[in-house]
Amino acid sequence: MAEKDKKEKKDKKEKMPAGQVIKYNFLMLKKIAQMTPQYIVFMFIVGIVGGISNSIQTIFTYKLFNALDLPDITFGKIAGYVLLILGVNVGINLFYAWYYQYYQIVTDKKLQHKMHAELFGHALKMDLACYDDPKFYNDYVWAMDESKGRAVQVLDDTARIINYLITLSTLITLMMQVDIIVGLILLIGCALNASMWGLGNKIAFKKNERVKPFHRKNSYINRVYHLSDYAKELRISKAGENLNIIYADSVTGIVEEEVKNGKKQYLLSILEETISVSSQFLPVILLLFKLYDGTAPLGSFVASINIIWNLNWSMYDLARNLIRMPDNAQYIGKYLKFLSYEPKIVSGDRTAEPLETIELKNVTFAYQTSENTDKSDKKDDSEKKEEVPKNSLDGINLTIRKGEKIAIVGYNGAGKTTLTKLLMRLYDPTEGEILYNGRSLREYDIPSLRARIGTVFQDYKIFASTIAENVLGSECAEADRDTVTDALTKATFREKLDSLEKGMDTELTKEFYDDGVNLSGGESQKVAIARIFAKPYDLIIMDEPSSALDPIAEYELNHTILEYAQDKTVVFISHRLSTTRMADRILMFADGKLIESGSHDELMAQNGKYAEMFKLQAEKYRTPASA
Repeated sequence: MAEKDKKEKKDKKEKMPAGQVIKYNFLMLKKIAQMTPQYIVFMFIVGIVGGISNSIQTIFTYKLFNALDLPDITFGKIAGYVLLILGVNVGINLFYAWYYQYYQIVTDKKLQHKMHAELFGHALKMDLACYDDPKFYNDYVWAMDESKGRAVQVLDDTARIINYLITLSTLITLMMQVDIIVGLILLIGCALNASMWGLGNKIAFKKNERVKPFHRKNSYINRVYHLSDYAKELRISKAGENLNIIYADSVTGIVEEEVKNGKKQYLLSILEETISVSSQFLPVILLLFKLYDGTAPLGSFVASINIIWNLNWSMYDLARNLIRMPDNAQYIGKYLKFLSYEPKIVSGDRTAEPLETIELKNVTFAYQTSENTDKSDKKDDSEKKEEVPKNSLDGINLTIRKGEKIAIVGYNGAGKTTLTKLLMRLYDPTEGEILYNGRSLREYDIPSLRARIGTVFQDYKIFASTIAENVLGSECAEADRDTVTDALTKATFREKLDSLEKGMDTELTKEFYDDGVNLSGGESQKVAIARIFAKPYDLIIMDEPSSALDPIAEYELNHTILEYAQDKTVVFISHRLSTTRMADRILMFADGKLIESGSHDELMAQNGKYAEMFKLQAEKYRTPASA
């Protein structure tokens, strides 16, 4: 019963008031006017031209057939009518051809570019935590996919509404001169059809929401099969079988929803067609009786039939465009909601000065999503205190000083990467505070702060652009080429660079170019690592970026990094504890807590968790040698 009440409450919440529907459609028109103001102007012109065109056609037909009943009609007058309407039609068709075949296509692309540029810019301002919330992420994807299409839909619908209002004004005026009852029949028929159309749209929208998770699964599986990153795993494991099961289940889910929707839409279409046919043919029958009785001349009868068909079609199409407004508003609402999102991690005013110290005071952090928030609400306080989620942090006190070489170690889920994300203000602590040179991290301008921190994550990304652009993160000017070469040399990539025909101008991946190069895992990591050598960072964070390198290559690379970064602060995160010997201080994390701190020798002497982990790894490396 509670679930039913919850569902009913949700359905009521989803139903959008008429005022809000109009507001959202208007806000989309306003957004388009800001980005492409001429598009709005032509929208009105197209609507007015369409209305005038339809009205002229109807008036011409009416007057032409009425003129045929006049005793003094001449061939010249009839030819004049025909030539006039022919000239008007030619002019209107030429305008439509220019608008739809050229202007709209070009302007659509400009609008799409501006809308997506705005969305991309806003996405960069979003808190990273938004990506942890599936609902917010779904709405973001929806906004990205639907924004331009819905904008054009609103434009077209508005132009059509203007068109049909002008057309209907003309047709109704003419119809009143023929028969009021006929006009009422047409009006009632269109109103009923409009309600059928609105119900159909509502059913379709809810179906789309239900199938969205299935489409996300399908999209993911399609992506897995066409990306080279997964090619090896799919071939050497049975992962493909599991993916095929998931794909089949999602397709089954989509089919089931489409069948349910199809049955409902079929019944609605039968009702809609019955009403439509009745509202078209009843007026014709009534006029036939008038023609038979001799109360209506043949010319007026033929003209009236034309008016009836046009009036019915115009009313129906107007209703369809009006009914589509709530559907558009639902999508526009998600788009506007995304754009109105205000990040919780707000930049301060202070420009970050060179790093002296970073201090964490009783820092606690746990990832929050709508899903785990709902689950946590169901637990009592004692359960919440005892449970320590993976990757969280609990009461961390720590000071990192300029020039220190820090190694952070611990098993997966201990919170190592989470700590680095907090240092860069990708997240803010749930409790406690982080101080940069004695001041709260929140006081600093975020771009200036991050400009002092060079980071390479384990899940680094190589972009479909040149090697130089991948290193710099921007276009490579002539003055930057020496910097790129130096950075790649320090990252031990120079030998591979010299072997490439285009050198640093080589396109990485084959996403855009057939002659693009796909680097090996180790080579890709070196390009990613070169990024920290390309700019004068104060703090360098290495979150296991060399995991794809062999131990010797990793050792050499780490030596190079330390040699380059003698006066810089370096934080290593590594599962290979051979790296930790180079560190001034080692921080051992477990279950979100900092449990041990000291040099390698100090921690080995303590014979704690670090010593246990180190001995296990050392044993692993010794075993093959003794075999």
